[in-house]
Amino acid sequence: MTGSLERNGVRVGVSLSLLTAGQLLTSFGIQWYTIARLGAGSHTDALYAGSTVLQLCSAVVLDQVSFVLVPLLAAREERERAALAWPLFVGIGSLFALATLLLYGVAPYLVPVMAPGFAEPTALLAVELARIQLVGLLGAACFTVLSALYQARNRFLWPSGAVLLCSLIGWSLLVAGLPSLGVRLAAWVQVLLWCGPALLLLQGLGPWSPGTTTHQTVFRELWMRVRPLLLSAACVRTGFVVDRFLTSFLAAGSLVLLDMTWRVMAALVRIFNQGLVTPVVPTLATLAESGRWLEFARLCRVRLLWMGGAGAMATVLLIGMATLGRSLGEGLSSLGVTAEMWGTIQMILLAGAGLLLFGGLTHVLVNAFYAQGDTSVPAKVEIGTSLAGLALKGIGFLMGGLLGIAVATTVQYALSSLLLGLLFSRRMAARLRETAPGSVPTLMAVGTPEHSS
Repeated sequence: MTGSLERNGVRVGVSLSLLTAGQLLTSFGIQWYTIARLGAGSHTDALYAGSTVLQLCSAVVLDQVSFVLVPLLAAREERERAALAWPLFVGIGSLFALATLLLYGVAPYLVPVMAPGFAEPTALLAVELARIQLVGLLGAACFTVLSALYQARNRFLWPSGAVLLCSLIGWSLLVAGLPSLGVRLAAWVQVLLWCGPALLLLQGLGPWSPGTTTHQTVFRELWMRVRPLLLSAACVRTGFVVDRFLTSFLAAGSLVLLDMTWRVMAALVRIFNQGLVTPVVPTLATLAESGRWLEFARLCRVRLLWMGGAGAMATVLLIGMATLGRSLGEGLSSLGVTAEMWGTIQMILLAGAGLLLFGGLTHVLVNAFYAQGDTSVPAKVEIGTSLAGLALKGIGFLMGGLLGIAVATTVQYALSSLLLGLLFSRRMAARLRETAPGSVPTLMAVGTPEHSS
């Protein structure tokens, strides 16, 4: 049975990787076109700074809800999932509708604090663009619930397909209207990218199923699992806020170039995550629920090896691109990328390449803990390494500007992967010792899954 699940996971993983690669290309195209048409300057800095509040809510809260909600729903029968769909959708959607109204009101005070180095016109524009993009928060919350319902049912392709479709539509609108409508259209396109996929997934809710006594229990369990993650996420997933805070004091365009480069590398990690991790999260949750720890450890080990290989290849390729130097920079000048811009991107790619190598490994390990219902161990590890990373970023900024920030990020992800790997290996050794007395294999000693006929 494990072999059948593994083969099916590979097929789904390849499809997801292709869809996510399409998302990467369209996302990069949107960013490149915006920067090429408007330039890497105060307007694009304001656009990216204005997205900080929305991205912060998504990274700190919604991502954690998604991590917990998928295994929570996957471990239940379909009838119970159908009964929970509407209460979860309405409850979480209502909560974030209120949050959107609150953040809209405080945006004039919050955004300048996040980018204090901006001149007054840039700061005012950032507030205006932040208020536009905050409309997308409700769509992001709804998409989180709907996507979790699809993934818990092992239907992974349509959520990614919906995101890709909306990205293509958004890029088309941007190409048609950006020259005349400017940076405000770019902000509204971001709203489409956040809200559009949720509209396309609404059919996944199914009919309303009234009258179940499990709602309060599930909401309580969801909160108990999410709660320890919020503190860690507030440390771990706010690194981009610190980056934008620091780069607002540098030359105009520094913020957008750093952010764009991070997004490209993060998108590559996301491709690997979608192809190698997302399809097996429900399976891991099921194996953990039934106590089949040998199969659980084998599957985790295989995914760690695959993710490590993918990250290593991507790191080599990006470093190779960065070392092409002036010839590639001259070739990109026709696409709106100046030699100065390319030089900055080169520097960030070289110094921050550890994000590709270690980011995916961290994601595998974190989801392996989540599948067991354990959110406290990864939370503690990520809090510690993130606090260390924040300190390193401050020191790096003072010593080397953008270069120092990129090096600090690499060190942070390396520490996180190392600590999580050690703790997970000990956890699996203990689990296997409990189920098979007299045999105490470690995670790295567990072989690959045996494929059933």
